[in-house]
Amino acid sequence: MKRRAGLKETSQQPVVPPELLESARQSAFEPKPKKTFRCVVCGAEGATQQSEMLCWVCRRLKISAWREIEQQAPISE
Repeated sequence: MKRRAGLKETSQQPVVPPELLESARQSAFEPKPKKTFRCVVCGAEGATQQSEMLCWVCRRLKISAWREIEQQAPISE
């Protein structure tokens, strides 16, 4: 592909100011603080905030208890 004659090279001035570019880099690559919470049952630290506010151990115990209740046969009178 041929270049057109008569076009000058554009100046090497940056489009984005260097200060703005540096602040964007810092905000993109700085570590984000983790949001932690305390479990309402045992007080252990949880990794993510869920609506139940349970740590992973208490949540698994809750799910297991639900499964046991569902598997029990109804008592006939």
